[in-house]
Amino acid sequence: MNDLQTLPTNTPAEVIEISPEALEVANCYLQSQNINKVADDLGIPVEHVAQYLQRREVKSYIDSVFMDLGFNNRFKMRRAMDALLAKKFQEMDEAGIGTSKDILEIMALSHKMSMDELDRQIQLKKLENEKSGPKTQTNIQINENGSNYGSLIERLVSGQI
Repeated sequence: MNDLQTLPTNTPAEVIEISPEALEVANCYLQSQNINKVADDLGIPVEHVAQYLQRREVKSYIDSVFMDLGFNNRFKMRRAMDALLAKKFQEMDEAGIGTSKDILEIMALSHKMSMDELDRQIQLKKLENEKSGPKTQTNIQINENGSNYGSLIERLVSGQI
């Protein structure tokens, strides 16, 4: 696999091929999120850092890591919303008062966030399917013997002309 390193991303079947140098720049950028600091830390020109960060595989790697960490991760977001709902229920039980309006607002927000995420996933799948259209196309022409062209070909092949 020459000088490329295969990195797992969201699923085991999905991999990103990225060079070790690009991986180092990407990881350093994820830590500092500052191109100038990355250039200083790695001792390379800012232009080189910018070129690495513009590569498709580097962008994909950074996006993948960013979405898997922190509250951008859908599972962590779901756990946070569940914890918020549990806390609200506990507060209502302890105080003995409260309205269901607060709970409904939190649940409505949670539902909206889930639906927005599903909608974006559907849009992404549609884009992927559009891009994966036919790569090659084979056209076949069928000439019938009854046509003028077909009879001309027959005469040419048989040597009559």
